[in-house]
This record gives sequence, C-alpha cells and structure tokens, in this order.
Amino acid sequence: MIRRECGGSRCLYKIALIVLCLLVLTGCWSRRELNDLMIVLGIGIDWEDGQYLVSFQVVNPSQISLQKRNEDRSPSSVFQGRGRTIFEAARSLTAEAPRKVYMGHLQMYVISEELARKGISDMIDNSIRDNENRMDFNVVIARGVKAQDILRMYTPLEELPTDSMRQSLRTSEKTWAPTVAITLDEVMNRLSGQGQELALTGINLIGSPEMGESKKNIEKFFPPSRLRYEGIAVFKKDKLIGWLNQSESKGYTDITDKLQSTSVEIPCGSEKYVGIEITSSKTELETKLSKGKPEITIHMRTNANVVDRVCKNMDLSKPETITRLQEETGRIVQKNSEEAVIKTQQLKSDILGFGSKLEKQHPEYWEKIKDRWNDEIYPQLVVHYDCKVTIRQTGTIGNSTMRQ
Repeated sequence: MIRRECGGSRCLYKIALIVLCLLVLTGCWSRRELNDLMIVLGIGIDWEDGQYLVSFQVVNPSQISLQKRNEDRSPSSVFQGRGRTIFEAARSLTAEAPRKVYMGHLQMYVISEELARKGISDMIDNSIRDNENRMDFNVVIARGVKAQDILRMYTPLEELPTDSMRQSLRTSEKTWAPTVAITLDEVMNRLSGQGQELALTGINLIGSPEMGESKKNIEKFFPPSRLRYEGIAVFKKDKLIGWLNQSESKGYTDITDKLQSTSVEIPCGSEKYVGIEITSSKTELETKLSKGKPEITIHMRTNANVVDRVCKNMDLSKPETITRLQEETGRIVQKNSEEAVIKTQQLKSDILGFGSKLEKQHPEYWEKIKDRWNDEIYPQLVVHYDCKVTIRQTGTIGNSTMRQ
C-alpha cells in the first residue's frame, strides 16, 4: 500500500528523511527543574587569607511570590564558598547550599577594590567560560568595602538588592554623568583589545554593614545604611590603579560619548547659582600627527536647558544673557574634560579611547608606538578642546513671575 501511494523508492526516501529528522529531536535531555535550582542574581568576589571568597546572592522564591510570602524571611539569601580558584570556591558552597546554582539570570557582579588592585582577568575569564552566563550583567567595584557586604543590604523600594543596584546604575547613567553601566562583554573587549583601558563604576556602602544586613534598615524613613555609586575606577591592563572624582568622571563620560544628561551650576551671586540641565551631548575625536607627534581634538556639541533661576537680576529674555550662560556652561563642561585628561595622563592609563581612535585614523603610526603608548606617549599627548553649548529652552516661563 505504501508503494501504491508514494511511488516506490520515492516513498522510502521520504520515510528515511522523517526518521533522520526524528533522531535530532532529542527533547529536553538537559532539562533541570526549577525546584532543583538556586537562581543567582548577584555575585561578590573578595580576597581573604590568600583565597577567593565568593558570595552568591540567590532569590528566595517563596518571598517573591504574592501568595506564600512570609514577612519574617529575607527575599534573598547569601551563600559563600572559598577556594584557590573561582571555580573551586563556587563548587565548595554546595556543601551548604541545598540546590545547584543557576547563573542564567545574573544581574550584578561586584568585585572588591582589594582584589581589583591584584587583577580581575581570572574572574572575567571564569565568567565567560560558563555557558550558562549571559554577557549583559553589570560589573562594578566595591569601593573601600567588601563585596559581600554590598550583597547583604536591605534596600528600600526594591526587595532584591541586585534589582536596586542595577536600576540605580542604569538610571544614574542616563540622568547623572559620573556613572557608567558596563557589562561583561564590554569588560572583555577592553581587556582583550588595545587603545583603550578599562573603567568601571565604584559602589560604596554608607553607614554600618551590620545595620544594612538588618531588616530594621528599611523600617525608617531614611535608611541608616544605603548603597551609593561613587567615582570611576581606572584600570591599567587588568589592575585597578586609581579613581576619578565626580568632576573627572563627568569629563570621562562626556569625552567617551556616554553622557546623556546631567546638571551644571553656574555661579551668579553670593552663594547663588543658575541650574543648567544638559539634555544631550555628542562628542567626536579627531587625531592628527604634527611633526611626528600625535595630537587629539575633542569636539563636543551640547544641548541644554535653564532649569533654575535663583539670581533675580538675570534677565533670560535678553539674547546676551543666554549667550553668557552658554559660554559659562561650555567652560565648565570643558574644565571637567580637562581634569579627566590630566588625571588619566598622570595615571598613565588611556581609558578615554584616544589610542583606539589613533589606531583607526593612523594605523601605520600606531603599530610603531602601541607598546609605548600608555607609559611614554599618552602622558605627553597634546589635547585640544572644541566645546559648544546651545541652550534650547528656559522653561515654561522666561523670567520669574514672583515679586523681586
């Protein structure tokens, strides 16, 4: 009957093709039940007694569920392991953990400052070798505190500390210039590439770590212990060598074209300031060789709005007032950039990407000097600035309607 319907050998060919297709449909052979896994949201890496101390922040499913919530339990737990390698430390915690860890939902990777000064290449190498890890989680440096303390915090608004950390980092990157959200794939590109060194945002713990670990921390209007992003860590190869302060960090984000929005305060009297909101910024780098030496020109085009007018004698309806505000804003923006360049030249670490731009525009010259770039040439690099600020709006009203 098969031969009558299919036509002999043609039908046998179709049957063989179907059988081959069935062989590759292996089903869920590698499945793991959710009840057998610990979902890791945050990892903290510390260095203690010559070993890695790895802290895993895992979600407590019963506390996240709206149906089976127990107010006496924490929404997450921290499990720790020690070892001579990251892998050994991660496996050693299974002696305490009731389930196997799952990294597919990792959000934050926190490295202690002490360990970052020793080098982070081993940690990054371990992360990219794990086939469960995605490349989109953020990497930050615990500044002056242990990474494990960062993961043990009770945070307001968000139940899970990693959720609070991730959202705060990404929000501050968009609205407050001194922070940058760097993911694992960007870290890997900086460590494996040339022409631009790695820079990561630092996170600090304000207050007592013991109080932050207590539920009482979120029972007050103003939490006694809280997390705050502070400064940008400067790396040379894979080692942390210094920090940028707030104004230098603003300059870094502007030069690297990461600045989206921030604020600038222009003095206009005794302890009075005009508030300027940077709404957008575009930066382009131009390189040239002058008498065999490289020079960089930073072209910055910035749009801004007037958001605070404290000085009543300032008439925003006059064009000359707007022109003066644009010039003052431009000077402050340029000053931040100058400070960032000077600081990185002192540290001999090109986190600004000047070398990367030079490599693209002058590849033959770059091949000759790339091994001497950070230590010899970059500290002496001549940098020019071309900054232009345009104020687009002065608010819904020009001058204040309140009495002087």
